[in-house]
Amino acid sequence: MNFYQLLYFKKVAETGSLSRAAEELLITQPAISKQIKALEDELGGRLFDRIGKKVFLTRTGEVLLLHSDRILRLIQEAKTAVRDMSEECSGEFLVGTSDHISIHRLPGVLKTYITSFPKVDLKLRCHRSETVLGMVAKNLVDIGVVTLPQISANLISRVIWKDPMSLVFPKGHPLSALKKIRLKDTVPYGMILPEAGTTTRKNIDAAFMKKRLIPNVAMEIAYIETIKGLVKAGLGISVLPDKAVENEVKSGALIKAALEDADFSRDLGVVYLKDKFLSKPAVEFLKFLETKS
Repeated sequence: MNFYQLLYFKKVAETGSLSRAAEELLITQPAISKQIKALEDELGGRLFDRIGKKVFLTRTGEVLLLHSDRILRLIQEAKTAVRDMSEECSGEFLVGTSDHISIHRLPGVLKTYITSFPKVDLKLRCHRSETVLGMVAKNLVDIGVVTLPQISANLISRVIWKDPMSLVFPKGHPLSALKKIRLKDTVPYGMILPEAGTTTRKNIDAAFMKKRLIPNVAMEIAYIETIKGLVKAGLGISVLPDKAVENEVKSGALIKAALEDADFSRDLGVVYLKDKFLSKPAVEFLKFLETKS
């Protein structure tokens, strides 16, 4: 098994086509087929099922793909480590983050960073914070900028922003008539909340549980921007980050209210593997997060 075999295998898996993979890699299709066949012979199992002109990963192929991603990333890190012996800040740099952070926290930081280091090939991967944490753990991204949970022992985390959250509802909602709002006042109304199991949802559920209340969950949505749109449409109420609803509150489309008996807030920050080599682009990015935010 060698680097090029893994590279060819990964490209075929991504494209689902030997001919397309060959085209993107600028080599011939027979050359790719030969290397894939050699890899299958060495491993003693088929990596792809060929159906018509398309190829699909077998279970063996799926397992190899997980490992090949990590191996190819390690090779890239080795190249980066050698290149970083020079003073130039350059090379590929992968950041995983959530939709909320990418929209409301990172744009200014990213613009300044890219302007300062034009030779860095920065690539952003946007997913749920929980998905990004999994990518960090598998070394599929260099760092994650996410809602911070209780971090495991193999990860390092740093808090960058405090992210206060408030009860949010559309203009004209009955809750707007109350001078003081308690958690129990929200129970009659359908709530649109983040998915169960997420850090944010756990914090919301814990607040209700503390008061021996059960929220009336009408919808569970993965992305904060989607929740905001549904609340604006009058389909429910929610607890959302103040930063996410600034413009809507200013325009009067949404009303933000503090709760008398609950304080919602979360930590946003950076996570990366404890034993990971941090390239110059990563080190400089961490500096920007801590000083430019």
